Amino acid sequence: MPKVAPTILKHSEVIACCRALQLSENAQQLTDIFDQFIQGLGLNTFILVEVTDPDIYPGPNLLIGTIPKNYLKKYWQGGNIFHDPMTRQIIHANIPVRFCDIAKSPDPTRDEQKTMDMRAKQGIIDGYSFPLKGRLNRFAMMGVHGDVSGFIDCDVMLLEMLCIEFYRQATQLFPLPANLQQAEHGVLTKRERECLSWVAKGKTNWDVSQILMITERTVQYHIENAREKLGAESRLHAVILAARHLEIVL
Repeated sequence: MPKVAPTILKHSEVIACCRALQLSENAQQLTDIFDQFIQGLGLNTFILVEVTDPDIYPGPNLLIGTIPKNYLKKYWQGGNIFHDPMTRQIIHANIPVRFCDIAKSPDPTRDEQKTMDMRAKQGIIDGYSFPLKGRLNRFAMMGVHGDVSGFIDCDVMLLEMLCIEFYRQATQLFPLPANLQQAEHGVLTKRERECLSWVAKGKTNWDVSQILMITERTVQYHIENAREKLGAESRLHAVILAARHLEIVL
């Protein structure tokens, strides 16, 4: 049998970090907890951004991270979000995008190359950007930067899970005005969300059946239904997509 590459992230450690993020009382605590975790993975910096309307206003509605402020100021004032191939790829594909793959894009425009060069000068050469479901359909994403050459698919999904929870906590600390709040309407049933929520915590089908007092076969039925509705390739992928679309809380 082929040898399976070991994962860098452990599910239990990601869940523990999510719990720590949920206890954050302010943006600095939130930032410090996430930064300490990714530093332990050998990664460098991160940035969370939510944009009011990238087609009209080139400025962030929500901006938290460890990238130098002088770089961010230059990035936003220069309207580089419009010329950033990373941003366009995130919007177009709605899947995690690796920085070094974007850098290999053939025939970038002058503005695209300028944006990528400016990022490279900050040492942002590799890492991932993850799409997020922004409030009121705003564009939102989170970038984590550093050497991810050893990451396998499972690592990327677990890192995305952590980014989703970071964003959720950030929106709790910086809520929208009451007149802008809107209800979210999901595609999953209550039972499907319950089952996936327990799977996200590392529970097996048998564990979930005991917790919800239903049969193991029924648990599998709900998880498979959720996976098909979300277009997920696996249980973990279903958890990621459900969290990304705010169907479940980690």
